[in-house]
Amino acid sequence: MRGEDPDGAPIYAYVGVRADKLQAFMEAQNSGLFYPEEHGVIIEFGHGEPDAQVREKMERDYGFNHEGMLDIPDPENATRVAAELSRKANDKE
Repeated sequence: MRGEDPDGAPIYAYVGVRADKLQAFMEAQNSGLFYPEEHGVIIEFGHGEPDAQVREKMERDYGFNHEGMLDIPDPENATRVAAELSRKANDKE
C-alpha cells in the first residue's frame, strides 16, 4: 500500500492481510488516518518507494508480483477480490 505520513511525505508498506479481513482493511484506508498493523502484519515499510533490495525480498520470500500488482479502488471490490483469492486457494488444496 502507498500513502503519506503525517507530514505529507510519501510512504509505502507491504501488509499481509487475510482475505476475510480485506474489506475492513479497505474501509479503514478510505476513512482517513488508520493504522495498518491493526488489520494485518506489516512485512516491510519505508519512505518513498521500496528499493531494489526490498522488492527482491518481497518477490523471493513472499511471491509478491510487482508487475501484476492490483489496485483495489474500494471496499466493495475488496470483497470480490477476497472471494476470488479464497476460491483460488481452495482450488490448490
